[in-house]
Amino acid sequence: MLVEANSSLSKHENETKLSRDSMEIFKIASTTTFLFAIFIASIAGNLLVFLVFYKRPVLLTISNRFILNLSICSSLNTVLVMPFMFGALIAEDWIFGAEWCKLTGFLMNAIFAASTLTLVAVSLDRYCAVVTPLHYQMRITKRRSVLMIAAVWVLAVLVSLPPLFGWNRYTYQKDKGTCTVLWSSPINDERYYTYSLVILTFILPLCVILWAYRIIFKAAQNNSERTRRNSVIPNNQIDETCSTQTPLRFERRRSSTAPILHRRLSTSSSRAGPLLWHRDEWKTAVASLLVVSTFIICWLPYFIIIILETVLANSKDIPPVLETVSILLAMMSFACNPLVYVFRSKLTRQELKILMKIQSRESINMSLSRRGSESVFSREGIVHQSSTESDTVPFEKPLHSSSTSTTLTSLVCNPNVISQRS
Repeated sequence: MLVEANSSLSKHENETKLSRDSMEIFKIASTTTFLFAIFIASIAGNLLVFLVFYKRPVLLTISNRFILNLSICSSLNTVLVMPFMFGALIAEDWIFGAEWCKLTGFLMNAIFAASTLTLVAVSLDRYCAVVTPLHYQMRITKRRSVLMIAAVWVLAVLVSLPPLFGWNRYTYQKDKGTCTVLWSSPINDERYYTYSLVILTFILPLCVILWAYRIIFKAAQNNSERTRRNSVIPNNQIDETCSTQTPLRFERRRSSTAPILHRRLSTSSSRAGPLLWHRDEWKTAVASLLVVSTFIICWLPYFIIIILETVLANSKDIPPVLETVSILLAMMSFACNPLVYVFRSKLTRQELKILMKIQSRESINMSLSRRGSESVFSREGIVHQSSTESDTVPFEKPLHSSSTSTTLTSLVCNPNVISQRS
């Protein structure tokens, strides 16, 4: 009986160990696969960004200098941090030496800080471009943009140096798969470092980004409302315009065409304003929401884990899977940044198609010309009718001016428009 009991107990322990090993293998495999996908996406996205700016230097405007710095942050993290994290995840230990562990922790901390601070610079640049476009060239100059980028890196390095000089330390943490700051240090002075880092590199940047894009959205609403109010032509103006047309063919058919023209123009003028208003407001909302949500989704879990490790008496109460997911989401931001900040720009996508020989510049120019003529055609109140009714009738005054909506839409998604125009 005793032998059978020992045998069944040993069998149960072996099954439990096998199940635990299987779960651990699945965790390592899924984590490394996801990290490898992030690595490939980040390499491809940021190389395309560098290619576009290298082949088309005219696109490297003041605004795009901040985007280029963001791509530099992403590339440094992808090349200097991710490969060693990949090796540590597979080996389940740090195999690259203690000194390289400290250097990796410092690099990751500095790059993370530089990335979030660069996003603040991007939001402030877009705020100036959208809210005060007439003063943009005076406020955001080349010299100031260089100083802002330099300030980003100086502050990122300064907040990452203390663990190298005894205020906290960089150690390998298995659940995170890399070397980073020991957030769960029991020493109060070292916890103060964590609080300072979280405030400087996440809480303040998040507040600035939320404030900037809220003001941008409000500016879009106000300008779109003005566009809507100025886009409707009163009926008496339409009557006056119709009555002042003098061509002979128009006069011969005036009795049949005037009511049709009046009705169509009244309908189009009443609809043009609200449509432009909602379209512009919608694009601005989507752009703002995408930027803010990407920042929060990628970085909020990482800093929540940091705070929990600092506050909780026993950091082991935090599920290891949450720590792994938080660091992977932070890494994922470096793959998302090119999509959110670069390739949403129609101009950048067109240049990329040309460079990759997907589409010729001539075909793009023809497409833009055709769209521009259609826009002018509808904007200037030209009405098509059948040959039995009338020919085209141009108006001297446009139904609405699209400059405001174009500026808002292009500046929120591509704020270098002002720099290119100037």
